[in-house]
Amino acid sequence: MNPLRSLLITAIALFAFSAVSAQTAEVFLAKCDSSFESGKYTDAVKQCSKALEVRPGYEEALITRAGTYKILRNYPAAISDYTELIRVTNGMAMAYFYRADIYKRMGKDNEAIADLTASIAKDPKSLFAARSYYERGLIYDKLGKGDAAQADYWDAVKLKPDYAQAKAKIKYPFGDKTLTEAANDIVPGVNTPDNIQPATPTPSPVATAKATPSVSPKIVPAGVPAAWKRMALTGTGLSVASPVPYVLKDDKPDPLLEKMEARVRWEMLDGSLWATVQYMKWDQGFTTIRQTLENTVNIVFDDPKAGAKFVKDTTFLGEPAAEIDQERYDPYDKKQVRQKLIDFGSANTYVTLNFVHDAGDKAAAAKVEQIIASFKKEGGVVAAVSKLPPTNWKTFNFGGLLFDFPTQVAEGPCGQSVTSKGQTVCGSWGDKDKENLTIDISYRNYAGLTAPDVKKFAAEYLASMKEIMAKDTSWKEFKNEPYPINDGEAVKISAMQAYDGTNIIFVARGTERWQVRVWYFNRWDAVRDALKRVVGSIKFKQ
Repeated sequence: MNPLRSLLITAIALFAFSAVSAQTAEVFLAKCDSSFESGKYTDAVKQCSKALEVRPGYEEALITRAGTYKILRNYPAAISDYTELIRVTNGMAMAYFYRADIYKRMGKDNEAIADLTASIAKDPKSLFAARSYYERGLIYDKLGKGDAAQADYWDAVKLKPDYAQAKAKIKYPFGDKTLTEAANDIVPGVNTPDNIQPATPTPSPVATAKATPSVSPKIVPAGVPAAWKRMALTGTGLSVASPVPYVLKDDKPDPLLEKMEARVRWEMLDGSLWATVQYMKWDQGFTTIRQTLENTVNIVFDDPKAGAKFVKDTTFLGEPAAEIDQERYDPYDKKQVRQKLIDFGSANTYVTLNFVHDAGDKAAAAKVEQIIASFKKEGGVVAAVSKLPPTNWKTFNFGGLLFDFPTQVAEGPCGQSVTSKGQTVCGSWGDKDKENLTIDISYRNYAGLTAPDVKKFAAEYLASMKEIMAKDTSWKEFKNEPYPINDGEAVKISAMQAYDGTNIIFVARGTERWQVRVWYFNRWDAVRDALKRVVGSIKFKQ
């Protein structure tokens, strides 16, 4: 074949592959955005990750995935994505700003200050610069650096004169009053509140809602149009009448959230009104229903104090409830919206009613009240499903070596490979689809033979493991360390990945040798706790 023709064919093929890849990346991003907007955060991460596999450094995918990780409280992953975004954009101010917010949530104030400073330097006249000055001022106040904080609040207002939150922080030069309080004194009869609410809502990344009392009366029912049809929202224990039918979107708990045992989610879209009903059984460590809603509001409003300011205590369908009805800026659709949320039930088993519509859409607002008034308790809720089987901890004895395991173990051939010949025992603990924790132990008595030196054998084993895994950079934290045991001698080696790892303990006593291999897969605390107990339980019977 003519070399020039061959080169041309190759170039065309590469161009075609690039075009297909670009299109695929766009498709994956669209799926990612759709999953994010629907609250399917785990799927959003998967779809954005696929987009990034096709197009590494894809800015929009990094932005959405980082924001999703933030919602899931996977802060290290969010930081990683924002760091990559900073790299591929040569220092995007927005990426610095949002990475600073993650650092702030993690209590890393110095790192947050550095990123906010970088955000300001990158785009000193932008809205993010104003927000960065304000956020940096809050951190300086927290650290007791009042003068630096005041300077930042002033700079924020200079860039954004209507920045109500920043103005409310500025101290008047002749006392402790805020700038707006001083203005009220200077011009009697003119009230200039610290929290300004515009007469006509306009897009702004700062929520324009005013704080409301912490306690409110019960929700007042409104009339329901006779033409609306009632339907049972299976799995939620509710029925509702609505202008268009609700559609089932989810009926299984998120597989990546350890303590979520049940979730059913229905959705309805009518004009600018988007409404959802979600039943969840999820132990998040909260003690009151108000705390569940405050946590959601803090995330939605991107403000750790929003829940405390806006959430009201109430009752709904005879149960304890919490409610918020506020206007906010939607950074994804870039518009002002009104959002009403009601959580009712208990802190760990509750229903969330969510209504979002364009700010100023009075027809949608009226429908919200009518839909709320139509809810009735009807039917049952979905059954809870535990992510892990129950534990049945026992102490087992294998040739005098004791160990704890959460389920039964047995002698015989094991699925996991072992390096020394002799007797074996093994067991596994996990769900029907995958094992979360496994153990296999091999034993051999070298009576009459030269028994291998346990330290040397462990070192050689680790070297071999590193060589085998050299091309797989996901493996890390290779360790070789003494293992405290009540008799004989023991060495532990380990290798870890993000969510799984292997621990191998080599034990020697006289002419006897044991090799204990414990492997785990999961990021859940319960699995980590079980792993810690198993690995720490190895000892000899006295």
